[in-house]
Amino acid sequence: MVKKVQTILGPINEEQLGFTLVHEHLITNPPLWKIKEDPDFLLNDVEKSATELKSFKLAGGKTIVDGTAIDWGRNIKALLEIANRVKEVNIIATTGFNRGDYCEEWVHKWSVKDLARLLIKELTKGIDETNAKAGILKIGTSYNNILPLEKKIIQAVSEAHRITHAPITAHTTLGTMALEQLRVLKEENVDLHKVAFIHMDQNLDLWYYRKVLESGAYIEFDGPSKVKYHSDELRIKYLNKLIEEGFEDQILISGDMGRRSYLKAYGGGPGLTFIITQFIPRLKESGWDDNLINKIFIKNPAKYLAFLD
Repeated sequence: MVKKVQTILGPINEEQLGFTLVHEHLITNPPLWKIKEDPDFLLNDVEKSATELKSFKLAGGKTIVDGTAIDWGRNIKALLEIANRVKEVNIIATTGFNRGDYCEEWVHKWSVKDLARLLIKELTKGIDETNAKAGILKIGTSYNNILPLEKKIIQAVSEAHRITHAPITAHTTLGTMALEQLRVLKEENVDLHKVAFIHMDQNLDLWYYRKVLESGAYIEFDGPSKVKYHSDELRIKYLNKLIEEGFEDQILISGDMGRRSYLKAYGGGPGLTFIITQFIPRLKESGWDDNLINKIFIKNPAKYLAFLD
């Protein structure tokens, strides 16, 4: 039976996803204090973001997961406008929260049940008085710490997941706390095969990766081009080691181009085309064939993102 994936323009069959980047950002409006601290995080120009998405399409891209959560200023109406301008690319929207220190006061006040009801509504009914539905849930934790609010959000997301079976993307600050998140998710009876831990290439540690992957979850490398964390040479070495150990079915790769300075349409770079035009050729030079490329960028994302019968 073919399962379906929820895009903001409606459900599609998993084989329609094509080449997929599972963690990007097209529109963001972070908390005001964060914008004042670093205005580079603000992505609020529909025209520029649509232009960036068109470049991804022309390079051969087919699907983008917009990882902008509620607390990072998700704007579903702007995303819908972009989706309608660039209909050839599927956009999957996110419900959930990024990290405790980004959340507004109402998130602190609401109960686990209240939060879960909101998440379920956004997955099954629509977001912000639109018919656009989320296709993925999000949790996140702080650097080397799970705040009480973050644990509450994990519990709410887990409840929404148990009811809808939607996939979960798990933010790890600088690649920390994945094992601790896993413990909470296990306690909450989450299907760990539908969980992906992001930013894991900010903490290059094979032992750590093995422990996460042995649970059945995915790990995501989403830092290609970001030498401020590590070189792509090191990323590829660790990816190759994981593949040699038999974990190729649980690897996801994306770019997390969530800053103006990362997107060509905003005057930055390397842009949404980087994975296709520069990183994949380098992967092929390291020994990857087309079957492996297709598994990591087409088959694995489709298996992870599909949850509708």
